[in-house]
Amino acid sequence: MLRALIYGLTILHLGPGFAFAVVAFGCDSLDPALGAVCQQDTFALFIQLTLAAWAVMVTVLLLKIFITKWINKK
Repeated sequence: MLRALIYGLTILHLGPGFAFAVVAFGCDSLDPALGAVCQQDTFALFIQLTLAAWAVMVTVLLLKIFITKWINKK
């Protein structure tokens, strides 16, 4: 139960942290590194990146859980 809580809190906090880092450092200067991505609303970009990061992290966690159960079954 504690492991699930730690996984959940980690995913919950790393999603916006990743999105903030990408928006802050990728869309920083006059010639942004992300180019056309930075032309849209910054808050909308932040939300999209957060949701994408959450989706990737949940997918990787589920894959890890399924592979671990499959390995331990043998």
